Amino acid sequence: MHTIYDVHTHVGLDLAFMLRGWWPYAATAQNLLELMDADGIDRAVCFPFTLPSAFDPYAFAKTGEVKLLEGRVPFDRENLLLAQELERVDRDKRLIQFAMFDPARHAADQVKLIEPLIGRIGGLKAQTTVIQSNIRALLDEARPIMDLARMHGLPVLLHTSVALSDTWAQVADCLDVARAFPEIRFNLAHSLRFHVDHLRAAAKLPNVWVDCSAHLAHCQLAREDSPAVAPREKRLDADYTRPARALAAVHEVLAGRCLWGSDNPFMSWCSDNLAMVYSYEQEAAVLHELPNNVKQSIACNAPEAWLFGRCS
Repeated sequence: MHTIYDVHTHVGLDLAFMLRGWWPYAATAQNLLELMDADGIDRAVCFPFTLPSAFDPYAFAKTGEVKLLEGRVPFDRENLLLAQELERVDRDKRLIQFAMFDPARHAADQVKLIEPLIGRIGGLKAQTTVIQSNIRALLDEARPIMDLARMHGLPVLLHTSVALSDTWAQVADCLDVARAFPEIRFNLAHSLRFHVDHLRAAAKLPNVWVDCSAHLAHCQLAREDSPAVAPREKRLDADYTRPARALAAVHEVLAGRCLWGSDNPFMSWCSDNLAMVYSYEQEAAVLHELPNNVKQSIACNAPEAWLFGRCS
């Protein structure tokens, strides 16, 4: 087995989540490295938390309002702070930083802030649900962000959703973005919420990979028929009581472009009306339960193809 990758982790702090009583709300690079060591993971992609300090944490904690503070730009501090943290603690360069971005607000200003980090970052990441930012903005006013990715050969990771209430990160819109930029390598997260038609559509796009981040939570949501995953009539036929078998089924549809990611620390999610708690160890156990050829594909070959444009 070659290098084992976790392609989806967060490092940082979310004051708004903490004030609202949501969990998790913090993680450090040192803790991530310790978890990786304990569970046989060699390298990981990491990026800041999802609601940055540019947004009013008190407004979010009180009413859920996503309000950009005057004079601030999304992720104007977090991307640089994470780069500095990794330089201090990641002496073996095991962590690959992605810069977070917001497609709907101040795209040109974000590009100016990210450009000095070129050479220190390995890609770009958007989580548009929490910050209520429509991913389709990448098709028009936020094209400078995609131009930056194209110019520097940066892979891009997009959060996805199928929940009808989520108008910001629909899988169909993420697929449209990937189609519009065929020269950019995209990772569309969370197994596309097990939506079989979307998985098949992704498998037909040569510039699209799909990660399985927070797999245990999504298997639980499937067992509960939650609206956060595809409804039964549109859901991939798999045994969600056996997460390793469900992951193998996703891998089979994607024909070599399935990626393993933990979503650490967000394999757990405790918010206003939801409480799911899983550990890094449990997520990694699913990976290690897979047949060796499948594990090699989703944790080594496919990650290297997506991240670096090559197969190991």
